[in-house]
Amino acid sequence: MTAGITLGWAFFGLVVALLLGYGLTRGIFVGSTTEYHASMGGFYSYNCRYLYPDGVRVKFGGGTGKTPNEAKASSDGFCPLLGSER
Repeated sequence: MTAGITLGWAFFGLVVALLLGYGLTRGIFVGSTTEYHASMGGFYSYNCRYLYPDGVRVKFGGGTGKTPNEAKASSDGFCPLLGSER
């Protein structure tokens, strides 16, 4: 391989590592859950799950309801790809 090709791959690897690091500091969306809360009056809440360097965190997705579908519909069923800052 020539030096230019090797340097190009090294630069590409650096860019990928930087983007991955940035994404992990913001939180990368890995899924969503609907949880039942019996102790609080029996309702469902829609939550978003994000991957951080120290593990997965669950954040409230904005939806509540008497059924799982109602909770997801009231939040538009949308979680951003990147979470908010810590």
